[in-house]
Amino acid sequence: MEVNQTPESQPAKNEESIFSGEEFNTAGYDKHIRQARNALYIAAGILVFNLIILIYGYNELYVEYIWIDVAIWSLFIAGFILLGLWTKKKPYYAIIGGLILYGLFIALNAFIDITTLYKGIFMKIIIIGLLIKGINDAKAAQEMKDQLR
Repeated sequence: MEVNQTPESQPAKNEESIFSGEEFNTAGYDKHIRQARNALYIAAGILVFNLIILIYGYNELYVEYIWIDVAIWSLFIAGFILLGLWTKKKPYYAIIGGLILYGLFIALNAFIDITTLYKGIFMKIIIIGLLIKGINDAKAAQEMKDQLR
C-alpha cells in the first residue's frame, strides 16, 4: 500500500525556523569566548607595553632600524585587536587566527633571541590556555548561529 502524498502535505525543505537570528543566545558559550577575546586584547596590550619599553631602551647605534621593529610590532598589535573584534562575528575562526598569530609571534621572537621562549612563560601559558579553552565553545556557538540562518 502506497501513501499518496501531495506536495502540500510534504514539509518544505527551506522552511523558516521558529527562532530568529536575533533570538540566538550564547549564554552557555559566552564565558569562554569572552575570555578568549580578552586574551587577544591582553596580548595586544602586552605588546604595546613591550614596544614602549623597546623604543625607550633602544641602543643609539641601531636607532635607524627602529622603524622595522615598530612596523613589525604594530602589525602584530593590530592583528590581535582586529581578531578580538572579529570574535563577535566569527569567534571560532578569530580564536584559531589568534592562536596562529600568537604562535607566529613567539616563533619570530625565538628566532631572533632564543631566551624569549622562557621569558614571560606564565603569561604565554595563560593566553594560550584561554584561547584553547574558547575554541570548542566558539565552534559550537558559531555552528548554532549558522544553523539559524
